[in-house]
Amino acid sequence: MNLLGDAIRAAQRGWHIFPVQPGGKTPHLIQPDKPYQIRWSQEATTDVAKILSYWQWSPQANIGIACAPSRLFVVDCDLPKTEYQLKGTLFAGLHETWGPLVDGTDVYRALCERLGIGWDTANDTYRVCTGSMGCHYYYRWPDGIKASQASIIKGLVDVRGNGGERGGYVLGAQSLTDKGPYIAENDLPVADCPPALVQYLTDGARDITPASLSDFVQPSGTGTITGLEASVLNAPEGNRNNVLLWAARAAANDSMPMQEVIDVLGEAYRMNGGDGGYRQAEQTIRSAYRLQSAKVSR
Repeated sequence: MNLLGDAIRAAQRGWHIFPVQPGGKTPHLIQPDKPYQIRWSQEATTDVAKILSYWQWSPQANIGIACAPSRLFVVDCDLPKTEYQLKGTLFAGLHETWGPLVDGTDVYRALCERLGIGWDTANDTYRVCTGSMGCHYYYRWPDGIKASQASIIKGLVDVRGNGGERGGYVLGAQSLTDKGPYIAENDLPVADCPPALVQYLTDGARDITPASLSDFVQPSGTGTITGLEASVLNAPEGNRNNVLLWAARAAANDSMPMQEVIDVLGEAYRMNGGDGGYRQAEQTIRSAYRLQSAKVSR
């Protein structure tokens, strides 16, 4: 199967790609007379001419997508490999509901619930079913923030982003391994990473222990919505949603009426050019109020 067309389509989405060994997950040899693996983080490209040269030499090469230059963050949910894999973690209680084998997607869904992120929001993005019947959830990661590469539950819910020395990579749709093909579940655009998830997954901001979800910074009181509105209006590109989340949590901490906050901060976010406009702002603010309510009730 020739994957050149799929490779070009991935690049046209703005993703930096590189060839991976046919049938495998290891970066490919770049030239037949030079038997070494490519430095994938340096060779990943959107340049169609380079992509043509790579896949003309090896048409069946799998498609590697470098997350950091592509501004992607991918949550990798897999099938369980052992029984009671969640024992000793924050999610151990899921075994009472689902039995000894719990799917990574169920863990991710439970995490989103604890963070105040509606599952419809988290799930409403481009997704790829992996060869092992897992699922990759693709998100746009905000500029200027370093993501942690630490697994949520190692081997069950892993992440790929811009952390570590070179960031991570995933196999793109239509890639094929000995476990099966990678198939796009939809053709949706890649959604912004939910702000509460960004906060949880920011490099250095979490310790993946059972207590970690109660460790969010408590917003300080402000007493007025005017300062919060100014913060949202002046938030820099790439960080607007995060500033909105912080401002909304501060408002919730001051017991400001949620609808008033939606009206004021939602309009400020829209005027500042925030992705998704007023509708996205409303979702973020409602998520912030749920998150803050959960924090206070602990």
